[in-house]
Amino acid sequence: MSGDDHNPDDPKYQWQQEQLAKDAERERHKQKMEKARIRKARAAQRKLKKAKQELEKLGEITEWEDKFVDSVDERIDKYGAAFQDREKGGMSEALSNKQKQVLAQMRRKARDKGKQAPNNAKSSKLKPRSSFKNKSGFKPRVRHIEDDIFDEPVQPPSKGKPALKVIKGGKDAD
Repeated sequence: MSGDDHNPDDPKYQWQQEQLAKDAERERHKQKMEKARIRKARAAQRKLKKAKQELEKLGEITEWEDKFVDSVDERIDKYGAAFQDREKGGMSEALSNKQKQVLAQMRRKARDKGKQAPNNAKSSKLKPRSSFKNKSGFKPRVRHIEDDIFDEPVQPPSKGKPALKVIKGGKDAD
């Protein structure tokens, strides 16, 4: 038998086929993760740019926030992620955990300042929602001790044997 023969019953041939299948699966997974990383990087860039634009529109952006957004955006463009140490964030993530926190604070700041703006037409139309409504008709549930006092004295149970009563009915009562 030469080495070119492919015998499906040969353990070496079976092992080779299993390894080829595993390699192909690893490659598909690697491509899938790369696409996810690219997608997350683009999403992070969009969020950064949107937060920067909103803060600039409100005139509330600081110099530090401006430099932060520019440097993170540049690193995402160049490296696909804005951080190097993989212990600071997920393998397919574009931003580290701390960078995500800073971005969230920037977005929160823009949202809060946008609500306070007097020229914001959207905020003037909507009424603030509150779970605390005017409860002027509120009456607390109070138990009065006088309600428990009876006019007639309560008879204590008799001290004899309890009387048992047979109740007929149910399925067998025909």
